[in-house]
Amino acid sequence: MLHPGANLTLEAARARLGLAADAGPAELQGAFHRTVEQARADPSLPHGTFREILESYRVLRSHFADAAPESRRFDYWPSILELTPIEAILGGPNTGRLPIGRPYTTRLPPGLRDGDLAWVHGWLLQVRIDHDPSLEIRGGDLWLTARRRSADFKVDARVTVETPAGPWTFRLSPESVEARLARVPGAGLCASRGRPAGDLYIRFEIDDTAERGGSSLLRRLIPVRRAA
Repeated sequence: MLHPGANLTLEAARARLGLAADAGPAELQGAFHRTVEQARADPSLPHGTFREILESYRVLRSHFADAAPESRRFDYWPSILELTPIEAILGGPNTGRLPIGRPYTTRLPPGLRDGDLAWVHGWLLQVRIDHDPSLEIRGGDLWLTARRRSADFKVDARVTVETPAGPWTFRLSPESVEARLARVPGAGLCASRGRPAGDLYIRFEIDDTAERGGSSLLRRLIPVRRAA
């Protein structure tokens, strides 16, 4: 039996999942789930079988990802869980369709990062977070864009910015005014899966047509994705 952490060859990993030598990434997900279901149906299998299957899956997944251009790596993962930035930050109820077309409803943990893996009704899905220039997720950090009138953007001015954690009110420092950037340590994505909490970065844009008071950013981003 293979032991966790053992250095698997590609040939051994393919054999464990029943993949042909010329099989590509499109076949990997289905082979993985078939192997898991077969193992679940056989109570006589020895302890460690599922770890062996998962290790084989990880070896092949890494192989296919490394062979893909950086800009296309997500294309080589057939099962994607697409989330808005707010859904990734807050977690909670989520609906969608599995790769086989069956609708699902599940509950996601908060603080999911781009590329994280999540089990959804027996399927291992990779998180892909939608891009939005007004609220970006970079690793565990949040980058939020806030628009302020030039008359309100000066040293010691008191500003309020809506963030996923709620309104944040503070006074502008000379450094923030000069760089048009403020940082809130620990106010990014929450600590998750052994990773520390990220930071919140607020980029300010001068816009004399902007509304006074808090940003309406969250009201625009908060709608939750629904199943197609």
